[in-house]
Amino acid sequence: PEVGAFIAMLLSVPIILFDSRHEAAFVRLVTALAAQLGLKFFFANIVEVKLVENDSTMKMHPVVTLMAVAFFGFIWGPTGMLLSVPMMTYLKAVLLVEYVPAGYR
Repeated sequence: PEVGAFIAMLLSVPIILFDSRHEAAFVRLVTALAAQLGLKFFFANIVEVKLVENDSTMKMHPVVTLMAVAFFGFIWGPTGMLLSVPMMTYLKAVLLVEYVPAGYR
C-alpha cells in the first residue's frame, strides 16, 4: 500500500495549525489536505494507469534494471538506487516510443 502520501499529509497538519503567521489556519489546512488528496488521486488513478496501460513501453529486461540500480547506486547512493527504475522507464518511454518501429521495441 502507498502510505507515503498520507504520512506527508499528517506531517503537514501541526506545521499549518501552529504557524502563527496564518490567520485562517483551519481553512489553509483543509485547502492543503484537499490539494494533496487531489494530487494523490490524479497520479494514482490517471497518470499511473495510463503508464501501465502501455505495457510494451514499461517492460525492461532484468539485466538492464540491475545495471541501472548498480550505476545510479554508484553515482547517487541509496537515493539513486530508489530512483533508478523510474528514471530508466521514463528514459525508455521518451526515447523509444516515437523513433523505433513497433517490431523492434
